[in-house]
Amino acid sequence: MADNKVRIGFIGCGGIANFHFGHYDNNKIPEAQITAVCDLIDERAQKAATRFGATPYKCWKEMLDKEQLDAVYVCVEPCAHTGEFGGMELAAIDKGCHLFVEKPVALDLAYAKKVLDGLTAKKLIHGAGFQDRYIDFIPTMKGWLDHSKVGFFNAYWVGGMPGVWWWRRRDTSGGQAVEQTIHTFDMCRNMFGEVVEVSAFGRRGIIDDVDNYDTEDASAVNLKFANGVIGTVYSGCFVRGGGGKNGMDVYTMNGKLVYNERTDLTITEPHRTITCKVGNDFGQDEDNAFIDAILENDQSIIISDYYQAYKNLELTLAANESMDNHGKTIYLNQDLVADK
Repeated sequence: MADNKVRIGFIGCGGIANFHFGHYDNNKIPEAQITAVCDLIDERAQKAATRFGATPYKCWKEMLDKEQLDAVYVCVEPCAHTGEFGGMELAAIDKGCHLFVEKPVALDLAYAKKVLDGLTAKKLIHGAGFQDRYIDFIPTMKGWLDHSKVGFFNAYWVGGMPGVWWWRRRDTSGGQAVEQTIHTFDMCRNMFGEVVEVSAFGRRGIIDDVDNYDTEDASAVNLKFANGVIGTVYSGCFVRGGGGKNGMDVYTMNGKLVYNERTDLTITEPHRTITCKVGNDFGQDEDNAFIDAILENDQSIIISDYYQAYKNLELTLAANESMDNHGKTIYLNQDLVADK
């Protein structure tokens, strides 16, 4: 590491990369330095390079060949991990770079498994972009649910359609469940463990005035967890007049939990109410954890690693498979089923 700083390269300099750039601005993480940036759009790469005094590239292969990097962030659209311009994660692993990959980490589960196996084999530090796991009240939320008899939950990511070109097509984004509501599925897994059965339905035809649009307008994904908890995750990208909803409502024998995505938490019991508001910059904490884990060579510092991202991808792709097959039940994690 040059000057005792973690040398970082970014592949992709779009919206989500700028989310991370903000955490490295103004020496917020003094132990790290962004030294190289790459984007197919020259203007974006040059802007990021100027911001950090980094070297701009158009080709990630050239960047990895020429730069001595300690860590790489991959912040590309979901379809770009594989195909003609893909493979950057495996190439970074070959170079011995620690890896942070934004969600969804791929649209091809087999490719994601190769990346996971490569990271594990080389004992490289890895993180993934599920920043909600770093919200300060998550331990309170999880602790209360762990000591509650949960009946069922409803969870939501319902709002408008993002404007980026690749989002509106299933083949480039994976669809809303895979690209966006995956944050909600991750929260469900964080709270309740692994899913063993998935059955989903999607509908189209609400949005009829957007060119080159072919994904679901809405979906409902029914989940059964290994611990017996059941719930439904709703997605919708059709809302234009307000009234969307993001978060989770959990119904238990001893009370109700309401989580509003990245905002607040309310737990209502017979004789008390617990309220929490987000009190930390959880995105900053996510990137701090990645650098700390590299410096201390301690993967356990990272709350959301590539393995969790792989399991989230597995789950959301199963939801797509069920949608595409009239609600067919997809079975996962059957080694966790006691009475199979």
